[in-house]
Amino acid sequence: MIRSLRAYFLSRALREKFLLVAFIAIGLLWWASAFSTRAGAFWSAQRATTLQLTEQAQWIRNGTMIEETAKKTAARLDVTKTLNGNQLVTTVPRLATEAGLKNIQTSGSLENTTTGQFAVHSQEFTVRNVDWDPLLKFYEALQQRSPYIAIERFTLQSPNNAQQHVLQIKVTSVEIVKP
Repeated sequence: MIRSLRAYFLSRALREKFLLVAFIAIGLLWWASAFSTRAGAFWSAQRATTLQLTEQAQWIRNGTMIEETAKKTAARLDVTKTLNGNQLVTTVPRLATEAGLKNIQTSGSLENTTTGQFAVHSQEFTVRNVDWDPLLKFYEALQQRSPYIAIERFTLQSPNNAQQHVLQIKVTSVEIVKP
């Protein structure tokens, strides 16, 4: 077969030989381009998978230490001060009202995540027409409840009036789950 191809190639005119070589070269470049794209995608996926496996192996290696630390932390927490989801939704507006804030509304739904011996509850609140002094009192009241209540996101906007702010806050509480 190669002899017949060689004979065919050698029997052609010079310009036909150049065209055949050019077409073969274009085909090889096209194939090499597609191959390099696939090879690059393969190597990036391989690198990403290797990094994920390395990270997972580290978490597994440190699993007992993480569990021990979680137990020590849970032992330091006062179970009576931890808040479940319902308590979080009622406590934050009460603290806001005590600080002098009005127009507090929940936004979104209560997010609950349970991992091991902890349950984490998150809720977003929006307070409109906020003055600075009550806002500061509210922030300090939340800080006094730390580590049982934490501020995950705090966004303060001042639309038109510099005295009347809009507060969007995401508050998180931790609860010790009893086995």
